[in-house]
Amino acid sequence: MTPPPGAKVFFTGTHRVRRPAETWAAIEPLLPRYGITRIADVTGLDVLGVPVMMAVRPLARSLTVSQGKGQTPLLARISAAMESLELWHAENVPRSFVHRATPARDLGLPYRIAGIVSHAGSLVTEQTPLDWVDTLDTGSGEPVPVPWPVVHLPEPVRPWTPPGFLWSSNGLAAGNSRAEAGLHAIYEIIERDALSRIPRGARWHYIDPGSLDDDVCAPLIDRVRAAGATVRITTVDSRFGVPCFAARVWSQDFPIACGGWGTHLDPHVALSRALTEAVQSRLTGIAGSRDDLPAVYQRVRLSTEDLVPEEAATLSWAEIEPPGPGAFDDVDAELAWLSGRVREVTGTGPLLADLSTAEEFAVVKVTIPQTLFDAEYLHTGQ
Repeated sequence: MTPPPGAKVFFTGTHRVRRPAETWAAIEPLLPRYGITRIADVTGLDVLGVPVMMAVRPLARSLTVSQGKGQTPLLARISAAMESLELWHAENVPRSFVHRATPARDLGLPYRIAGIVSHAGSLVTEQTPLDWVDTLDTGSGEPVPVPWPVVHLPEPVRPWTPPGFLWSSNGLAAGNSRAEAGLHAIYEIIERDALSRIPRGARWHYIDPGSLDDDVCAPLIDRVRAAGATVRITTVDSRFGVPCFAARVWSQDFPIACGGWGTHLDPHVALSRALTEAVQSRLTGIAGSRDDLPAVYQRVRLSTEDLVPEEAATLSWAEIEPPGPGAFDDVDAELAWLSGRVREVTGTGPLLADLSTAEEFAVVKVTIPQTLFDAEYLHTGQ
């Protein structure tokens, strides 16, 4: 199958170089190859009515259930399948090492190893012997090695690595093309960097949910509120100058404040991602099917959470001045701009490892040195 061109053809809640029906037709026949046995529609387990699906991969080495969400059932189905496909590829990265047992100081890297070490008290230094795989700097086009643990999700019995690297799916993404997947990965890293830098106890800037009048987010908000749920939207400052939003959904029948976040140069896409992710995280708790889900029903029984807005100024959507150049019509142009912006902020372009195994879709793992990912804060802040 010929890779799609860079021009975008779909813009409803997400930007894609293929229409959803074309994407599904391309990936659906391949799902058994990657161990995906079922795509289940769990939308009806909640009263909100926003489409949420889950993909089941029984022999997974990490998560056996992956969630997906979207403006339509088809988009949610594709999202769930892509999430599962991403994990399969990260679990099965070929051991194509370009350097074995080599310290970073010997490689002339454009970044310091401390910039991609995630744990406090790390034992990884410039002198630590490591195995390396090649990535592509999406800004310069130059090959740049990164340590093996950065791109690979470990087997159930994790291989020993020096304490310091965080095994995570941050920056792991799939798409119709490598550029589309790369953009999704970069946005995720930017989003989590922004959220990880919010000081504890910081005051939020609220947006009136009723002030949206677009064709993408306004119908989502109306649907959730009509079901009796409360929606809270806040802006999140990003040092990369990209629109970022947080959304929370709460209702009396499932009294847990479920959160979602979204980042994109098109602010409507960023907010749509935040809203649908909040609904998805709520349904994940209701379904209880995700392998690493913390116990939530004790909190439900106790009804210990509420979603009463703190005293703070609330802005209308029209008063928001989103940063950045706005939406692009071409993923290659968007990737070039975003790569340049990342280099301005961090000193290094996004480092993309192409994990793809089929022509029909692309899977990548992107690393951006000098960015933060506070996994404990983000995963427990639902």
